[in-house]
Amino acid sequence: MTIASDTISKKIRPDRPSGFDVENIRRDFPILARKVHGKPLVYLDNAATTQKPQVVIDTITRYYQEDNSNIHRGLHFLSEKATQDYEAARAKVRRFLNTAQDREIIFVRGATEGINLVAQTYGRASVKAGDEIVLSIMEHHSNIVPWQMLCEEKGARLRVVPINDEGELLLDEYEKLLNARTKLVSIVHISNALGTINPVKQIIQMAHDRGIPVLVDGAQAV
Repeated sequence: MTIASDTISKKIRPDRPSGFDVENIRRDFPILARKVHGKPLVYLDNAATTQKPQVVIDTITRYYQEDNSNIHRGLHFLSEKATQDYEAARAKVRRFLNTAQDREIIFVRGATEGINLVAQTYGRASVKAGDEIVLSIMEHHSNIVPWQMLCEEKGARLRVVPINDEGELLLDEYEKLLNARTKLVSIVHISNALGTINPVKQIIQMAHDRGIPVLVDGAQAV
């Protein structure tokens, strides 16, 4: 039986999704027009910080040129305009993340600050001597150090979920760590070091079934 080569090619390398044009997307990011060692810039360190598309650069520039003012702090024109735009951005983020209400979106300077805020508020109020906090071995330091410090201060214990040789969480071991002393599970969605995509929906459900709250470090996932 003979199969046309283009049919085989499509099965092995399916066409890109309709509307996904890599070169068009690259053109949205002015920094990617740079040449490095005589070749177009390839930037793969998005787990640390991402480059900004032109629309973001233009919006920030316009804000400082036309609307710069404190939000929620005045009744004058610029303050009201800045507040309106700020809350409109919150609504956009809420739709993107599919949360129920705008007030669930809290802007912070980054995931590191967000995790520290949870540790210093919920953690300080809820964790006591003998309690446990569950993390995975693939966490970013920003999702380890705050809990180490809290456990040392409170006399609590940090429990760590191991991984297999493929860099995947051992969910059976994770389940064994969940008990009446567990006050929080703090888990990364996508590992910045390994690229592992953790099954957070399952991880959350296993914790919630036992009444345990979960913090997800979604810095690489969103």
